[in-house]
Amino acid sequence: MKATAGDRLLAHADGVEEKDRSRVIREVQGSYGEPHRVARSGDGQGGPVFAGPDAVDVPT
Repeated sequence: MKATAGDRLLAHADGVEEKDRSRVIREVQGSYGEPHRVARSGDGQGGPVFAGPDAVDVPT
């Protein structure tokens, strides 16, 4: 996954009862847009994110 600041990181839900999670990427600290990223969720919480295989970058 190649990401840039401003893109969204979408993590798919683990179960039927859960919702997908979306965060705005604030900073990419890996080389060439690779992990790790600093992201902010909709509730304003932010921090480092190491995206798993269920996550995709959504370009803006």
